[in-house]
Amino acid sequence: MAVETKILGMGLESIMASEPREKILKLIEERGDLPPLSDILVSLSAKIDDPHCELSEIAALIETEPVLAGKMIRLANSVFFAGGREQAKDLTTAVWRLGLKLILDLAYTLELPKMFYKCRGFVQRDFWRHSLAVAILSQNFGAQLIDDKKVREQCYVAGLMHDVGILVFFYLIPKMYQDFVKELDPEEKTLEFCETQKFGVSHSQMGALYIEKWWPVDRSVVEAVRSHHLEQLDCSTPNPSNIVWVSNRIANGVEITGGIQTCFDPIPYEVLNGWGFAEDGIERMVDEVNESLESTESLMDF
Repeated sequence: MAVETKILGMGLESIMASEPREKILKLIEERGDLPPLSDILVSLSAKIDDPHCELSEIAALIETEPVLAGKMIRLANSVFFAGGREQAKDLTTAVWRLGLKLILDLAYTLELPKMFYKCRGFVQRDFWRHSLAVAILSQNFGAQLIDDKKVREQCYVAGLMHDVGILVFFYLIPKMYQDFVKELDPEEKTLEFCETQKFGVSHSQMGALYIEKWWPVDRSVVEAVRSHHLEQLDCSTPNPSNIVWVSNRIANGVEITGGIQTCFDPIPYEVLNGWGFAEDGIERMVDEVNESLESTESLMDF
């Protein structure tokens, strides 16, 4: 409360003039007005994790959010999500057709942008298109490379959340971060490097700290967010962290970027080859990502 009072009295950006890292980390610790994970996502995650939960209960929960329910039915009837000739006219049918894991992934996809609608100074569609591409790539890699079902299922959400720290910057210090983004040289340094130089903390660290403190998600998601811009990562055994790291580089490498013009790390073909993926296989995967983006991004709230 003391921090929030100080912010209201002086203006957040004026107290950021000195020791920006300490100020930012303090604000994340006390949260301020940053959004918690929405109730529907928390409740839906809990129900899906309950082995005794019925499909009708999942459907009844989603129906408490009519807009979300309508989008789920539309997605269940789309060709990409295996819609048949018989239309799913109710949510229980849609949940059955899509499956619980896909229902939860789609709920995150549709709900997260709504939580950050206040953020200004960047193109929300570009940001979430990139996040969704990384999520889809991460899910695809996880499905082929990770045997453990519980670990595998974290890949999509980890990819979707990997850049949340950028939104935290825009939420906490909007004008300062906007000015910082405008001054970036796309030919010079990575965003991660420039953020650390300017603020003493990067969006990877910001996102991980905030999610870890305030969002009830799996630890592997937090670690993937934290490490997705590391220069080197142990990729000998595929896991959500190195899969998101690779997927982020692929998305940027094929120009599905988050809308901030900066220098990007190259696609790590050596890692991909070690995982058994040739370059033409990656091209096919990217084509599938673009098809998936067309099916879902029109339903997202920007």
